[in-house]
Amino acid sequence: TYFAQVSVGNAKQNIKFTTDGSYSQTLGAQASNGALMKDAAQGEALRFTLDGFDTLTVPLGTLDTTVDVKLAKSTPPEPTFKFGYAIGNKPTPSKGCGSNSKLQKVKSVENGDQFQIQVGSDNRKYFITLPKNYDNTKPHKVLFALHCYGSSGEDFVHHSADYDHPTPYYGQQVLDKNGDYIFVSLDAIGGLWNKGQSDHNFFAQTLTTLNENYCIDTSRVFITGFSYGAMFSYSLMQDMQSRVRAAATYAVADYNIWLPEGNNMKNLPIAWMNVHGVNDGRCDYNRAKNSALPRILKRNGKADANGDFTDASAEKPEEVNGKTGHVCYDFKNVDERFPVKWCSWPGDHQWTAHDTGNMGVGWNWEQTWVPEEVHKFFEQF
Repeated sequence: TYFAQVSVGNAKQNIKFTTDGSYSQTLGAQASNGALMKDAAQGEALRFTLDGFDTLTVPLGTLDTTVDVKLAKSTPPEPTFKFGYAIGNKPTPSKGCGSNSKLQKVKSVENGDQFQIQVGSDNRKYFITLPKNYDNTKPHKVLFALHCYGSSGEDFVHHSADYDHPTPYYGQQVLDKNGDYIFVSLDAIGGLWNKGQSDHNFFAQTLTTLNENYCIDTSRVFITGFSYGAMFSYSLMQDMQSRVRAAATYAVADYNIWLPEGNNMKNLPIAWMNVHGVNDGRCDYNRAKNSALPRILKRNGKADANGDFTDASAEKPEEVNGKTGHVCYDFKNVDERFPVKWCSWPGDHQWTAHDTGNMGVGWNWEQTWVPEEVHKFFEQF
């Protein structure tokens, strides 16, 4: 249906005419049937549609009408699930949003502050780095960095650049261009994450402290770690699925892992990325691929009609083949809300993977592609 206003001198006429899909009917053909009319028929209306906007319908009483149109965008309700969040969900603000932190720091260090927390009979140490533009009304993402054996929590806050500490927090802070993240580094007792439930309590209590004192997005808490830090990350991510959105590990190992047992074991999915050198002589690559990986895939398959997750462990990753380069494989049969990415490269026990060959000839950890890949993995949520 078309509407027009025809003017000849001071004379004006509003016209409505209709054509079918073949345009065989015209104004002339319809004129004798009363197509020229000033009043709209009962129930007639104008409808405006535009991609990304709500459809607007304006009822017409007369064709001699000026219509003021303003299209609006409605936010559809977020889908709900039996477990977990939608990709791109709205931030979930913590209790600390809108108020100032009451935490008392032990001391300031380069690039952050040191704090202490009592966990059982142990006084545990951790570090926080806030973005320079921290806003206590904006929910911030949180990244926990878990250190490797022989390192410490403070090493991942500031350290002279080397292959384990290229820039703070496994190279993630420098990629946070807009100040969206709060970075946290935990300190293991004696340099080892071997305290079992006590280490898990340390993480959980620290996260609760962040919730209460800072404005964080409780639906976007991430963890990352190398070697022993990868083992601890792997342990946490199978226990804290309701509090941790995703984990990125470097050279995960399927030993020295403590997990809650029995009724305390949570059979839930978790988003996970692992980077591993196929020639790793300390945290065996094949053991990680054939044991640690399928354990996660078994829980991460696409959700069924009841919202329960299926077994995707039959799918195998594509792997690097040669002495240079790398392959990052995104599993196809996992639920899209719980992606799994497996990155292999022809290296040894090192997390700053690069494409110029193994340690030795052409070795240059400064060319590592890992931090950017991990940043992209976390940012998809």
